[in-house]
Amino acid sequence: MIVNEYKSYFEMIPQHEHARISYEILKNWGDHSLEKSPLWEALLLAVREHDRAWIPLDASPIMNKQQNKPYSFTDFPEKEKMTAYQQGIQTVAEQNAYSGLLNSLHYASFFKNSTSKDAVSFLKEEEKRQEKLRKLQTHSEESFHLRLLQFCDDLSLYACMNDPGARKDEEISWFKNGFRHTFEFLDYKTIQAQFISTNEIQLIPFPLRSLLKVTIHAKAVNKTEIAEEKVEAAYQSGEEAVRNLSFVP
Repeated sequence: MIVNEYKSYFEMIPQHEHARISYEILKNWGDHSLEKSPLWEALLLAVREHDRAWIPLDASPIMNKQQNKPYSFTDFPEKEKMTAYQQGIQTVAEQNAYSGLLNSLHYASFFKNSTSKDAVSFLKEEEKRQEKLRKLQTHSEESFHLRLLQFCDDLSLYACMNDPGARKDEEISWFKNGFRHTFEFLDYKTIQAQFISTNEIQLIPFPLRSLLKVTIHAKAVNKTEIAEEKVEAAYQSGEEAVRNLSFVP
């Protein structure tokens, strides 16, 4: 769950909804040669389903009592999160081996510097899975496709986690200096994002084929209701909320 806190409520965006925005970004990618890859459909599937692991977790959100707010994807208990990751990867791999491989690589990247027992075990298991999946379907574009998945993920997070219309100095720290991945068709320039209005995100250089409008579906969950009942019940009865945004050149 993506959890944005405001004075009287939490805005809660399911991770699978965020993944849908990632998918819309990829579908509108500016480099048309990408679609010529024989693995284009598998890449689309990998991006669309990359947060499938969160569907059951987000359906039953739990409270972080230390912070007095619902757990988000950033602070969710590690062991339970990794168990869900493995189940999600397996579900995607059963649909397409290459899509599952990309999802495994993506999740494994979260823990590459972790020394916890659970993280080390998770990495070992995913390395074994990756070996098996590569025997079923591998490709020289694997590294490139992983970077695309992660860029679409990052840009969608930018749209979901920042307050609409946020000034540069108000943004979350992750993307203030641009995105980590660069691409040949943009001369490897760092892609920068900024809000130029409440609902327009400008990207320079522009990586998409044309202006892209997206609607992000969330729930506004009143803090008083969470205090009076379990967060899951408060979430289920929360008010529907949307963010209407455009990515523009």
